[in-house]
Amino acid sequence: MKAGRGHCLRCFETLPVDAPEVSQPWFRSLQVSQGAMLIAGVVLTLAALLFAAVIWERAAPVEDDVARPALSTSKTAEQKATVPDAPVEAPAASSGRPPILEPGFVRAPRAESAPAADPAAARTALEKTLAQRPDDADTLNKLGQVMVSLGQIDEAMARFERAATIAPDKWAYQFNLAHAASQLLLWDHAVAAYRRAKALQPGDHATQFDLALALHKKGDEAAAVPEFEKAIALAPSDPKGHLALAITLERAGRMPDAMRSYRRFLELEPGSPDAEKLKAYLDSFNAGQPAANR
Repeated sequence: MKAGRGHCLRCFETLPVDAPEVSQPWFRSLQVSQGAMLIAGVVLTLAALLFAAVIWERAAPVEDDVARPALSTSKTAEQKATVPDAPVEAPAASSGRPPILEPGFVRAPRAESAPAADPAAARTALEKTLAQRPDDADTLNKLGQVMVSLGQIDEAMARFERAATIAPDKWAYQFNLAHAASQLLLWDHAVAAYRRAKALQPGDHATQFDLALALHKKGDEAAAVPEFEKAIALAPSDPKGHLALAITLERAGRMPDAMRSYRRFLELEPGSPDAEKLKAYLDSFNAGQPAANR
C-alpha cells in the first residue's frame, strides 16, 4: 500500500492509519546533566566579566605616574633609609713607600738567668717552689720567663705582674711585664710598664726604644717621636732607631723630617736589602718638593 491511501483498492474498506512520525529539533537529542549545565554557566559568566574588565582597562585614562608605579628592583627611598647598604671599603691610599719597614722591634724578654734547657720541667720545679713561697718575686719572675718560652703569654704576664707588685722597684720585673703585654698587643699596659722600667733605669737603651715602639704601635705618633729621639740619643749609631723614627714621622705627616731620618738610616746601613727601593722612594719624594723641604 502506498503511503497516504485511506481505502483498500479491492474492497474499499477503510485502512488503519499510523500516527505520523514527527521529527524533533537537533538540540533535543542532546542529553545534558544539570550539573554540567551549571558549570558551563559559571565559566561563561567569568569569561564575560574578564572580557569586560580588559575593555574597561584599555579605555580608562591614566591620570599620572603615581597611580601605576613601574615595577623596579632598586630600593625605594624609604627602604634605603631603613635598610642601609653594606659598607663599601674605600681603596687604600698608597704613600708610594716600598712595603718594607714596619720593623719587628719587639725584643726578647730581659731574663736574669739563662733559658731553661727543659722549660716544662723548669715550670714544674718553679711551681713547687712557688707553692711553698707564694710571694717570692724572683720565683714568679723566673716562672714567667719559662712560660714565655712555652708560649703561655697570658699566664706569664700574670706572674710578671705579681712579681712587679711585690717588688715595684725591680727593673727586670717591670721590663718583662711590659714585654709580655706587648706580645698580647695590650699597648696601654705595655706603655705604663715601660715607663716604670724607664724610671728605674733611665739610661737603658732597650727600655727607651721599646717604650717608643709601644707608643707607635698604640697609634700615638706624637708621643712616640720624642721617645724615639731619646733612644737615638742613647745609641746614635743604631740604624733601626733612625728607621723607626722615620716611619713614625711619616705617619705623623712630617714628611721632610721623615725623609731626613730615612737618609740617615741609609747612611748607617747602606747594604740594607731594601736600600734600592728606599732610595727610589726618596728620589720620587724629592722630585716633587722644593729644595727647602728636602
